[in-house]
Amino acid sequence: MASKKVTIRDVAKEAGVSVATVSYVVNGRTDLKISDETRKKVLHVINLLNYSPNQAAKALASKRKNQVGFAISHTDSVLKTADQMKIMKDIAEFFGDKNYDVFLIPPARLENYGQADALICYDLDRATFLALGNCNFTPLLALDSYINDPLFFQINTNLDRLKAAANKKFLGKKYQYVMLDTSNIEKKDFTKNTFDDVLFVSQPADLQGISSSNVLISSEVLLPFIPDKCNVCYEPDITHKKMELLFAAYDNAANRVPIENHNLCC
Repeated sequence: MASKKVTIRDVAKEAGVSVATVSYVVNGRTDLKISDETRKKVLHVINLLNYSPNQAAKALASKRKNQVGFAISHTDSVLKTADQMKIMKDIAEFFGDKNYDVFLIPPARLENYGQADALICYDLDRATFLALGNCNFTPLLALDSYINDPLFFQINTNLDRLKAAANKKFLGKKYQYVMLDTSNIEKKDFTKNTFDDVLFVSQPADLQGISSSNVLISSEVLLPFIPDKCNVCYEPDITHKKMELLFAAYDNAANRVPIENHNLCC
């Protein structure tokens, strides 16, 4: 459907409802008995198919709550937990400056978060991401999660940016990229295919596995644990530009603005 204009009939067929029901939902009709589940399903399909007539855009915009969910994965790693909280703090501050509130979605709480305009899913594996999506009919944004589904915005770290910083710092000499372990298999594979030497860590003791005097770091929480003898290049995963990209993706998703490229890197 991406190659042709999506119609109200396309939305109705995909949602399994009548054309009239779609019309009632996009026009914000409250005098008719339409279940909350049906309404959210229709809005979800509208988002996935990029169906955005003027009346639909107005109806969706009028329901904005300025609430953003931040979903994280379960972890037993103190470093990973610190990273999750650091990223949430950064996002809460950035979105807070734009009058949005960010709330935490605890790990494995696969529920409907209808109070949110969109959900930011940080470093989730594909299965958990899709399971959360099945419970919600609001847009999902994959932040540093390799989901590889064109229906969803992905905002990932540009590993070429990290490589360029390391090559400049180490003058082309060999180095080891030390990063927090992740349950996202696609992310791990892509990282290992990008860098010659990668060390995944979960606990501070894992840093004993550093085997190079030159170390590339992109997670701020790892910096205090790197041995003093190492020559460190710190190129952060989260930058102001990446935050701007995330907010723009959120705004487009929440407003159901049709965008050709959902796979973003910074």
